[in-house]
Amino acid sequence: MKVILQLVTALLLIAVSQAHAQINNDMQTMRMIKDFYTAYSSLNFKSADINKLDSLIDKYLTPEEGRKVKEGYKKGYDLITNNNGINKKSLETMTIQTISDKKSLNIETGKYEIIKGVKNAYEVSYLLDPTITTQPPIVVDVLVVKHDGSTKISFITNNLTYYMNTKNKKTKLQ
Repeated sequence: MKVILQLVTALLLIAVSQAHAQINNDMQTMRMIKDFYTAYSSLNFKSADINKLDSLIDKYLTPEEGRKVKEGYKKGYDLITNNNGINKKSLETMTIQTISDKKSLNIETGKYEIIKGVKNAYEVSYLLDPTITTQPPIVVDVLVVKHDGSTKISFITNNLTYYMNTKNKKTKLQ
């Protein structure tokens, strides 16, 4: 009986320590995302800040996603904010959260299902003008990975969960 109690206690301690490590990892990642958007919001694209943009891309994005962002700028599209922009006031309203499980309606069956959250994915939302409370928030989803020993943004989209889960079935997120 004593051995079983010790085994259960050990398993609980392991589970708690893993949960704590995941929370710390999420907090560090969220801080990195906030730092990226903070630095990005201070850029002036009408001046010579293009070099600063390249430096930000190199620091915070994987090479592949960095190429996509640069290609988007050449075509006049801001992938980082889903072409909505960001400013210093936006940072006051910014929230960053993990993308968790969501209830969805399967359009083909008409039944509700649970779509599993995407690992290492975060939703960034903010208001462009905090004084206008009726405007919908800007929402950008980012996927992060470990790249060369540091956490970097590897994918930016306007709805990552929908994108990841509609490859096999048609769903409408609730």
